[in-house]
Amino acid sequence: MVMQLLLTALALGALYGAIGIGFVIVHRLTGMVNFAMGDIAVAGGFGAVVASAVLPPLGAILVGAVVGAVVSVVMYHLAIHPLRNQSLMVQTIVTLGVGIAIRSLIQLYFGSGPRQFPAITSGPSVDILGGRIPQQSLWLIGITLLGYLGLAYFFDRTLSGKALSAFSVNAYAAGIVGISLTTMATIAFALSGAIAGGVLAAQVPTSFIAAGAGLALGLKGFIAAIMGGFDKLGLTLIGGFLVALAEVVVARYVSAAQASTVVFVLLIVLLILRPQGLTRQVVADRV
Repeated sequence: MVMQLLLTALALGALYGAIGIGFVIVHRLTGMVNFAMGDIAVAGGFGAVVASAVLPPLGAILVGAVVGAVVSVVMYHLAIHPLRNQSLMVQTIVTLGVGIAIRSLIQLYFGSGPRQFPAITSGPSVDILGGRIPQQSLWLIGITLLGYLGLAYFFDRTLSGKALSAFSVNAYAAGIVGISLTTMATIAFALSGAIAGGVLAAQVPTSFIAAGAGLALGLKGFIAAIMGGFDKLGLTLIGGFLVALAEVVVARYVSAAQASTVVFVLLIVLLILRPQGLTRQVVADRV
């Protein structure tokens, strides 16, 4: 039973961690919190559902990542960039409105019913030390890890990644040497939307997706980002797993209806007791 809970949390935590990484990427560059992250991920999931009508599941998941990236970049250029001279609080509040708009548009076009598409590989669940996990969940975990490794390589090894990291450390100095805020923000929003949309798309074959799922997913990803200190990608993935573990344990031993409530209580406790998350240093406020 313990292994079953861990395997379930591992798959679910990969999703929460990926959405949390989307929060982290944007925050590292801009200092703002993109509360539309969950709805952007859902947009990617529905993009994959549409693409699955003409593409194999893996191709549909790639389309989901692209859709997530495009929606995120469009949001930046239409809603965030025009407010670049406003406070971070104003920009963050705007993302709440954008999330509602994305959610409403998805529901208007697709309705409120659940959607799904076939798994990449069919067959029985895999037995691991007494626990069972669907084959698609293994794909989900693998895609999440691949996305994490790709982002780690991008930030540490590529010129664009180093430029983005430099801008997040000192925007003024980076601007002096010719690094464009607009270009870096576009890259950051594209990457955040791609990993969130792609990983959620990979999760759709094992469960249903609905237009209204973005709010809850975004809040759970937000908790994972807090656990990562809004800075560390790896700790954010671990945070996503811990959030999912708390959720599945409560659902198993208390009540499935109370699982989300417990997760949101965890959010409040974290904000009060340990806003720096799992890191030892408190993240400095940007001015």
